[in-house]
Amino acid sequence: MTTGPLGPLPGEFSEQLREQLRRLLMHFDEIRTLAPTPGAWLPSVDLCELDDALLVRAELPGVSVENVRVTILDGVLKIEGRKERTSPRASGGAHEEKSIRFLCLERSYGTFTRSVALKWTIDVQKVSARLANGILQIRLPKAQECGREIVVPVVDENKGQVSGVS
Repeated sequence: MTTGPLGPLPGEFSEQLREQLRRLLMHFDEIRTLAPTPGAWLPSVDLCELDDALLVRAELPGVSVENVRVTILDGVLKIEGRKERTSPRASGGAHEEKSIRFLCLERSYGTFTRSVALKWTIDVQKVSARLANGILQIRLPKAQECGREIVVPVVDENKGQVSGVS
């Protein structure tokens, strides 16, 4: 039986095609989870300056604290982590994976990295971070000398005068 370009597909062929597409999408999703592309998921980040500290807030819904790493190196704050997909069965359903048919798939999963350049001197001994209700909050206290103007005297070797001192 032949069908035209817009004609209906035979029932058996339609089911085979649907099953192959389902397998392809599941395979593609597994690959995306194992080797996510850079920038596939980036949590939103707010950076606020207080008088005595910088405050960084990152949205990390569904990310457990075991999957988060915060580092500071060479004036760059780096937030790394992994958001793992939970099985629809984990939410209480007794369905087999084979019977799951996604109607909409918008949530992102996988690894992420966000870097924030710090233009302030940070007191690294007092940095703290906490994760609560899907929000990672990092407090970066400014070092004491940060924000103060320091006048550097300039010596004129020819005249023996010092400038910049009031």
